[in-house]
Amino acid sequence: MNNQWMKRTLLAVSIQFAIGSLYAAETAPADIDASPEVAVDQAEAVVTDSTGAVSNGAATEAVKAEEATQTEAIAPAKEEVKINKDETKSLAPKPGTQAAEALQKQEGDASQETNLQEVFTSNERQYSLIKKGEISTFYDLDYSYYRDSQINAGMNSGQLYQLRIDEDASHTISNTFTGQYGVLDNLTFTASVPFIAKSDNLKDTTTAGLGDISFGARWEPFPLKAGRLPLILFGSLSTKTGDSPYEINADKDLSTGKGYYSVGVGASTRKYIDPVVLFASVSGNYGLKETGLNQVRGGGNNNGEGGTQDGNQILTEFDPGITAGFSFGFAYSFNYDVSMTMSYQQSFNMNTSFKYKNGNEYEAASQSSGMFAIALGVRVNPDTIVNGTVGIGLTEDSPDISLGLSFPLDILGFGKKKKPN
Repeated sequence: MNNQWMKRTLLAVSIQFAIGSLYAAETAPADIDASPEVAVDQAEAVVTDSTGAVSNGAATEAVKAEEATQTEAIAPAKEEVKINKDETKSLAPKPGTQAAEALQKQEGDASQETNLQEVFTSNERQYSLIKKGEISTFYDLDYSYYRDSQINAGMNSGQLYQLRIDEDASHTISNTFTGQYGVLDNLTFTASVPFIAKSDNLKDTTTAGLGDISFGARWEPFPLKAGRLPLILFGSLSTKTGDSPYEINADKDLSTGKGYYSVGVGASTRKYIDPVVLFASVSGNYGLKETGLNQVRGGGNNNGEGGTQDGNQILTEFDPGITAGFSFGFAYSFNYDVSMTMSYQQSFNMNTSFKYKNGNEYEAASQSSGMFAIALGVRVNPDTIVNGTVGIGLTEDSPDISLGLSFPLDILGFGKKKKPN
């Protein structure tokens, strides 16, 4: 009897395990979180309730078999992850886009220091040199306006009989063509040919013609070295090809030149301090004396007739004296295409004297001219920079205002050229 009862009990336990296995295979994945310990307890409870004769070892083996079945049933299949490079977005900009062009320009262009110095020297040429064998040409258009009040007075026997204040305003337009040639890497020759147009309200006249042709040279005696400021020495020779103010009718005509030869020397330097270029220069100019003049001053004619001076105001000699000056400023680049230069220039003219036909001499008072200038440079293509300048006169001996436009002639097809070997 007991043997038959034990067989029935084992049959019941087997049926229970089979039903439990089928139920676990059809259960949602949420049931997989059940811990092995809970499954063991449930299995042991079932065995105990069905019969008290089943050993714990048999129940444990059954639970292990059930765990293996559940694990195989619910384990997710491992799939190989594949990346489609064509559909995956890249952080690198696509070729042809504005971002790609900007990145390419940033990598290919010169450094910020080189770019800033290039922009700076395009407007301040006395601070730079060109390579050996290279030729470059520039065009400068300048306008200056000068306004002054002149006192017109006449004396007769010690009595003032004429007094009039005349308002004078003069306009000057200069068109200058400049050529540069690199003799050596550290030596550059220059030549400038100006064409001048003038208008004077007081004299109610205008004139136009060739100005004073000038020649110059810039030389860098020492090679560039880290920690040492670059030094450029420059010299100039100015001719008197324009109409001389001492050989025309001073009351009616206008001049296009200064009327004498002059030579000048100077030195300049610059320093790059991120994000600006600082620059400074000093110069001196000596004017050669002009003799053999025969210009009537103050009325009358060359024979001393007319006026009130009895021929005493006929100019025969003129000594321009010495001119010394300095300038300084800085250049700042807003970006690759736009830059700004601010500068101040001051010059002093001393020892100017006049000698007249009767032997009298007159030494003019020293003159001082100060100008504050702002220049804006715009890069119109990778090799061409156009500069516009506005200058404000700060002393009575300087123009009230000046405007300037400068650009290389490669815009018109006269590009920078290198001499063939």
